[in-house]
Amino acid sequence: MNDTEVAVVEPCKVILLATDGSEFSAGVERVGVEMAQQNQSQLFVLRLLLAESGTDEAIVEEQDAAISLERVTTQCAEQGVSCTTLIRSSNDPAQGILAAAKEVNAQLLIVGRRGRRGLAKLMVGDATTKIIDKAECSVLVVPRLFSYWRNGVLLALAEPPHIEGDKAAHAAFHLAQAAHLPLTVLLVDEENNEDERRDVYQSVNRLVAMAKLQDVAAEGLVQSGDIDEVIQEVARQRSADLIVCEPRDRSVIDRLFNVNKLVQLIGKAHCPVLVVQGPHAA
Repeated sequence: MNDTEVAVVEPCKVILLATDGSEFSAGVERVGVEMAQQNQSQLFVLRLLLAESGTDEAIVEEQDAAISLERVTTQCAEQGVSCTTLIRSSNDPAQGILAAAKEVNAQLLIVGRRGRRGLAKLMVGDATTKIIDKAECSVLVVPRLFSYWRNGVLLALAEPPHIEGDKAAHAAFHLAQAAHLPLTVLLVDEENNEDERRDVYQSVNRLVAMAKLQDVAAEGLVQSGDIDEVIQEVARQRSADLIVCEPRDRSVIDRLFNVNKLVQLIGKAHCPVLVVQGPHAA
């Protein structure tokens, strides 16, 4: 791949939206339906049944599931979105959602930051944390009150991209282009030496040039500091209301103390965060 090429990845055509029918899924439902409309995607809407089958709790849960899925299908019909509802049983929300994503070959999985079960962990639920860790497709995590991105997209990278980084770049280009929004390409530099810093700037300039070739108004930025603090600050400064990033390798110390800094970023972000991974991009 040369400096003027980007990995060609088709916009996602299969989206799985996971809802629990509560207020925590309101943002997920709004974003999922609008994103499916913009991409002309097949939308699968999943509702998990967590109660033990045959119990009074299960009966109530099934009734609630039917009502919540009907609400989403009505939204889809109003916006001309092709929608298929799924009801599956699972005693583990994360495993149930990941299994459904494999079942439908989802290219993008849209989940809420937290659900109605249990307490939030740094504002990110345990199920969402596991999904971010284990998903084989890209994952979009949406805050409860969010509607859709209207101001700008931030592509946030921790190191100069190679082929893998181009997946996140392509996703950011497509999303900015589809919504007619400006794109900021941010690379957080770790105080590298002069030669390495030159490579960092060249990588950012390459991505900006590729974005402009796709008619995206793009601007590059290189900053030093704590990656999560820098990303949040730049997102606020540039009024970006969608952050696109890649999975991160966790250090031995982070794993030892069960720390996932990407999850911490998602929990603190004021807007959705798209984690691009797997063979497809958004």
